[in-house]
Amino acid sequence: MATKMNHRIFAQAFAPAHISGIFVIDIKKEPHFSGSMGCGVCLEDGAITKVFPAQETTIKLNGIVSKAATTLSTIELLTKEPVLVDTTLGIPVGAGFGASGAGALSTALALNEALSLNLSFNELAQAAHIAEVVNRTGLGDVPGETCGGIDLRKKAGIPPAGIIDRIPCRNAAISWVSFGVISTKSVLSDEIKKKSINKAGTSALKELLKKPTLPDFFRQSAVFARRIGLMSPEVEDAIEAVEAAGGLASQAMLGNTVFAMNDNGALCEFGEVHESRICHAGAHLL
Repeated sequence: MATKMNHRIFAQAFAPAHISGIFVIDIKKEPHFSGSMGCGVCLEDGAITKVFPAQETTIKLNGIVSKAATTLSTIELLTKEPVLVDTTLGIPVGAGFGASGAGALSTALALNEALSLNLSFNELAQAAHIAEVVNRTGLGDVPGETCGGIDLRKKAGIPPAGIIDRIPCRNAAISWVSFGVISTKSVLSDEIKKKSINKAGTSALKELLKKPTLPDFFRQSAVFARRIGLMSPEVEDAIEAVEAAGGLASQAMLGNTVFAMNDNGALCEFGEVHESRICHAGAHLL
């Protein structure tokens, strides 16, 4: 429910982080049919967004005014009313955690509540997804963030255009170390790289669907990551260290980040280790 604060009405919503481990690019003329097939995992860390009516539209990320193109596009798709959007991110931007999608999706949900737009969940998710596709900040993060858990995106887009299944799992702890950012837009505009991604992604997804389990998600994701050639030396070394210690690890797409399960302390030598559990709840109002 909307809550009174300083005589203004606001609403807030949460969207989980989303790490894509495997993806296949599927860009069509209509953005709502576009996106990616693949598999990813949602984390309890993510985005919490408050939306207030305002005199002019302003977006803040962690307290700092930001252009936030994907969130701005989402707002423009849903309303002409000016709003203040205040998003707190528990994840880095550009490192493979679906931060743009989480910010946009949580904004859409909170905006709907604050302005009484009376739209359905899928209509709101569709706006955030279209904004991501158009701005090339992501392709499959918003669909994954709608359902939580480990998403299997069998057809690109938000339902009913898209088809999303899930891999059953417990809320296991996922650890990660980030070495920096990779520009999603630059990768998605490289035709040679896109062909390599789609070939490797199609193969990895096919193998995963034969045995859709959490360990096999990590294994097929690591195969995919090695085949597409976006690994930095640091990422490659960290993955090998986790595997040598008996754990499972791969590269977050698209980011210069390693995520792992049961790393047994192997990530500590590579930088500051963060941990978050698998989030079984998709985006929702708070």
